[in-house]
Amino acid sequence: MELLQLKYFQTAARTQNFSQAADLLNISQPSLSITIARLEDELKVNLFDRKGRNVLLNEAGTIFLRRVNAIFSELDNAINEVADIAGEQSRHISLSTTGTPLLSGILKNYIKLHPEVMIKQKCGLLESVEKELVSGVIDFCITLPAIQGENLQCKILKEDEIVLIVPQNHRFAQRESIKLSEAADDYFISLPPNYNFRKVADSICETAGFVPKVLFEIDDILIQEMIELEKGIALLPFYIVNRPHIRKHNLRMIKIEEPDTHIQIGLSWQKNRYLSEKAKQFRNYIIQNYQL
Repeated sequence: MELLQLKYFQTAARTQNFSQAADLLNISQPSLSITIARLEDELKVNLFDRKGRNVLLNEAGTIFLRRVNAIFSELDNAINEVADIAGEQSRHISLSTTGTPLLSGILKNYIKLHPEVMIKQKCGLLESVEKELVSGVIDFCITLPAIQGENLQCKILKEDEIVLIVPQNHRFAQRESIKLSEAADDYFISLPPNYNFRKVADSICETAGFVPKVLFEIDDILIQEMIELEKGIALLPFYIVNRPHIRKHNLRMIKIEEPDTHIQIGLSWQKNRYLSEKAKQFRNYIIQNYQL
């Protein structure tokens, strides 16, 4: 059994798509399939359930992946610790988030204080960010909702809530609070499905007993403009609505009584991952200074 086989398996397990995994590994799909098949022969068990072109990690594969992740985590720790001593990696920090507004201000302020640090930042869906964190691809993640797990450390940075935003002439505009089910017949303006918050908002509506009638799917910076045009209403985190540069005079913010829309923004990292002194410094700065 070779490390290359394990790396191929780890990537395939993370994507659960051989074509996508092969692209990430810069190899052909047949080469990847052959390598995985040889690994399964050596283990004498299938790691994936295959259905046509689709593959799904099975119980044996899930158990094996957990151990493989631990192996690579320890290997990464050894590499990073040695590199840190040599001063090669001490300035590099990798970070993923479920939405770039979660980093608004805090990242800029940190870099002002530590211009020597190199940040590699990505944005993705909650599931993909969690996989990157567990597999050791990234040092930290800042997400909404917070990511917690058996082998993860999580610090809650902020308690927030989802609110309903309506135009100033809407029938709910004078209300201070509302049961979300009252808005079931309204048209909603929402983020596209590939945004993490879209899943959060849809889930809240489902809990309230309805599927939102989405009229517009647009980026968050455009949602306010569509509401001002009275094209619909929207669910947004309070921290988004409360940003200083957001104009509020044509909009009304309404608290939601039911269902509970409180959410947590969290900073997460692996419990046993080696962190350079710069990475520890970054983590402590975020925890001590985070605000939106």
